[in-house]
Amino acid sequence: MNQSELSPIEKAIARKIDKTKDKASKPGYLRTLVAKLHLRIEAALARGCEYDDLAESITESGVKISTATLKQYHTEYRRSLNEEAEDQPNTVKSILPTELPKEIEEISERVNQPNQKQSAIDKLFASK
Repeated sequence: MNQSELSPIEKAIARKIDKTKDKASKPGYLRTLVAKLHLRIEAALARGCEYDDLAESITESGVKISTATLKQYHTEYRRSLNEEAEDQPNTVKSILPTELPKEIEEISERVNQPNQKQSAIDKLFASK
């Protein structure tokens, strides 16, 4: 179709389309993309795929990325996740409250007091 055959509104739309930028040219887009696809990349690598296969697939989808860039961004993201995991404590704090409620404390004290009858029986058998 010839440009002169377009209506004014169609020409305005065409200019807007021509001015749109590729997402991949936005700063940080590729890093964000690799971070979002991290688990899928990990799974593909575990299945035996290589970075060049993955980079080719991403490029075929319309986002140009080199094998080296994909590998670099993926390993950096993996490293950052590992560092975050190391910073987190491995133990889980107790889900129980640090102090027992007063009612439970009183019951606990009563239960833990020695029984007088049992004490007398223990003394009786201890002396024999």
